[in-house]
Amino acid sequence: MMKAPRLRANRYSLMTLEWPQESEPLADWLKAQREKAPALMDEIAIVLKPAPEHPPEEIRLAVETLDQLDLGLMGLTGSPQHRVVADELGLAWLSSNHGPIESESSHEMVASQSPDTALIMQGPIRSGVQIYAKDRDLIVIGQVSEGAEIMADGHVHIYGRCRGRVAAGVSGQVSAEIFCLTFESELVSLAGTYCGSDQIPEELWSARVRVRLDESSQKITFGLMT
Repeated sequence: MMKAPRLRANRYSLMTLEWPQESEPLADWLKAQREKAPALMDEIAIVLKPAPEHPPEEIRLAVETLDQLDLGLMGLTGSPQHRVVADELGLAWLSSNHGPIESESSHEMVASQSPDTALIMQGPIRSGVQIYAKDRDLIVIGQVSEGAEIMADGHVHIYGRCRGRVAAGVSGQVSAEIFCLTFESELVSLAGTYCGSDQIPEELWSARVRVRLDESSQKITFGLMT
């Protein structure tokens, strides 16, 4: 008996590349990111979000740059006027009007507490689950499994083993940090700067780790948590 196709809500390494109008050349920035995390940049898929002020020609050149660097561009998002550019280039248009949905079937959770209260989650956080603590810190008591994704606009505290993806300062807070008792994360992000597991110092693998962003160099730093 032949099996029928089916649609499933799987999760992949999809990231939004926010591109301000006043920024360093996009090609230079992308090349620098590839030098920092070559394996990660080869694996992720990108949705490009130009600033509203970017004219269509600049967006076309940016798309060409991503193609030349062999980076996986999935489509465009952002200002509605740029949808015409996506259509002309044969790219998908991803509406930015839909934020994370609080839904058991989609395995996404958004904090509903007041902004001055940390979101506390009891682990284990299983593979495929995504948790986002909006405008607050996130505290996880227990394990974060490989394939899970936890994010917060503030700090992230993990009282257990972290094997999944973890992001702090999601909305751009450069002072946000990550604290973990047993650190084995597959992906780390702080205020939009990220790195893969291959960049975690070997001596800190499985250790009590504190992760911070060096604002001067825009690099993620790892240290023992005391």
